Amino acid sequence: MKAYRHLFGLLLIIFLTVQCSSDDGNEDNLPPVAGPIADFASNTTTIRAGTGVQFVNRSTNGTSFEWSFEGGTPATSTEVEPFVNYAATGIYSVSLTAINDEGSNTLNKENFITVVD
Repeated sequence: MKAYRHLFGLLLIIFLTVQCSSDDGNEDNLPPVAGPIADFASNTTTIRAGTGVQFVNRSTNGTSFEWSFEGGTPATSTEVEPFVNYAATGIYSVSLTAINDEGSNTLNKENFITVVD
């Protein structure tokens, strides 16, 4: 049984190691890095004019974020989970871009927030 544990541990180490070679032939062990996937929700999607919405960031692998809020205050944000006020009635879109060293990914939700009297 002891030999199997050592074999399993060795296989696990081999499985978790990613080996890369650069153009000059040097090999480096690097952890795998995935590109970001933008995703978000909010505590509500219908509000009264003059109130606000708390946005919840559900993105994966993002290290920074860029939000855009049509009709909202603030109109843009780099906070992870911003609170946004809406003064005027209407139906508004929201956009989130998640960013990391591998690139960026944007999610646009058209007609996401409805503001009523």
